[in-house]
Order: sequence, then structure tokens, then C-alpha cells
Amino acid sequence: MEDTEDANKYLEKICYPVERYLFGYAVRNKERLISAIMSNALINQPVGFELLKKIPPDKSLETIGDFVLDFAIIDNFATKDQYTAQEIDDLRQLFGSNEKLQYFARNCIHLQNYILWGPDERKQKKWDQPTTVILADRFEMLIAVIYLEKGVEAVKEFLKKHHFFDEIDKIK
Repeated sequence: MEDTEDANKYLEKICYPVERYLFGYAVRNKERLISAIMSNALINQPVGFELLKKIPPDKSLETIGDFVLDFAIIDNFATKDQYTAQEIDDLRQLFGSNEKLQYFARNCIHLQNYILWGPDERKQKKWDQPTTVILADRFEMLIAVIYLEKGVEAVKEFLKKHHFFDEIDKIK
């Protein structure tokens, strides 16, 4: 029983920064959130992190987040102004592009500070390499976590809270 309590406290500590500063609420499924913020390189470290190694990577989070983000983008434009179907699709592609998501994740919400990186990744600042979209992928995974925890309205609120559309608008 005590091991379970210690494990839960450990998971809560890991999740706290994302919950507090990005989401604004605690998630029920801590392992899902950790799966979204944990790099594979960290898992492959030879010592420590045994508890984290037991958390299976959830590969579906990126796909779910991608679809939910697409919906939130479409919904944002479809309900505001009169756009043609083609214009809405163009906006979805623009606002949902990996380049824009990478920029937003790195420069607006500073997602790199919340990811559990492996030591080499942190030294190399993997997120700053010009060809990487790792933060875009992790951002989509966080969108999936929000959606699975609280639904699409919470995703839209998260995007609004962090000025997603305004920030992307500045760089398009």
C-alpha cells in the first residue's frame, strides 16, 4: 500500500508543472499525461526512472490530438466568419502545420520546459534543431490528454487561454 502511495506522489510531482502552469487543473490519468511529456531517450537511461519505464508509451495520443486540434481550428473559423469550405481547410492546414505548432509550443507556451528529456537531448536542445517537430508532436499529445480528460470544449478553452490563434496569426 505504501509503495502505491509513494508511486502516486511521484507521478503527481512529475505532472504538477504541466497541470499547474499549462492546464490549470489536475488530470485524473497521470500516466497518460506522463506518456505525452516523456521522451523516449529518458526511458532508455540505464539507471533510475524505473517507475516511468512501467508507463507504456501511448502512440495514439498524437493521432487523437491531431484530429481534435483540426476540429478546434475548423470550429474556430467556421463559427466566426463566413468562409468557404476551401478557406476553412486552408486555415486548418495553416494553423495545424507542424511548423506553426512547433513555433507555438517552443515560443509561446515553452513546452520544452515541461518535457522530460533524456540528458543528451537536453544538452543538444533537441527542440531547437531546425528540422525537428518534436514539440509539435508533444503539443498534439497534450491536446489529446486534455480532450480525453475533459472534452473538446476544454481543448478550445486551453487554446483560448494560451492565445493560440492570435500567436499563430502573428507569424502567418
